[in-house]
Amino acid sequence: MYAVIKTGGKQYKVAAGQKLKVEQITAAVGQEVVFDQILAVGLGAGLEVGTPFVPNATVSATIVAHGLHDKVHIFKMRRRKHYKKSQGHRQRYTELFFTAVTTAAGATTAAVPAALMAAPADDLVKIEGIGPKINELLAKAGITSFVQLAATDIGVLKALLKSGGARFASHDPTTWAEQAQLAADGKWDEFKALTDLLVGGIRK
Repeated sequence: MYAVIKTGGKQYKVAAGQKLKVEQITAAVGQEVVFDQILAVGLGAGLEVGTPFVPNATVSATIVAHGLHDKVHIFKMRRRKHYKKSQGHRQRYTELFFTAVTTAAGATTAAVPAALMAAPADDLVKIEGIGPKINELLAKAGITSFVQLAATDIGVLKALLKSGGARFASHDPTTWAEQAQLAADGKWDEFKALTDLLVGGIRK
């Protein structure tokens, strides 16, 4: 499921598990924001288009960071007038992680299932293939426990890694859910047997 939202005078196509930089939003890092100006919602082959907005449809997101885009250089010159002017501008942005898309009918697609959002935190670095930096990336997306990780779709994990940049996108999360489920169930002997077969979270 995806949605087209309006924010900062622009339109963006977004989905749960996606990261995106938008025009600056006045809110603190870690705070949840809900967009209700939804221009369209797509589910499978279907598409609901608003007039102009889809009623009762919402998109939830968590603020990951605030920052400045790369500088845009502006140079003006008038020939034979001895006039030239150089300027620069860096546009402010807010980076969001989209956690859920809800349709007018109440159907919801979430990066982390709502029933698991309150699960107690675990040390996800125990998962083969997850280091401190990836652990931080998962935490910003609300994934802090073995139960949550086991329930997170691999497509969401790949999208999350890709959103973190090239150094994260190269990691393969294929076995993370399997490892997390064993850890969540307390099957540590089976967990160790599995991780002994893995290199960087990938089966040898």
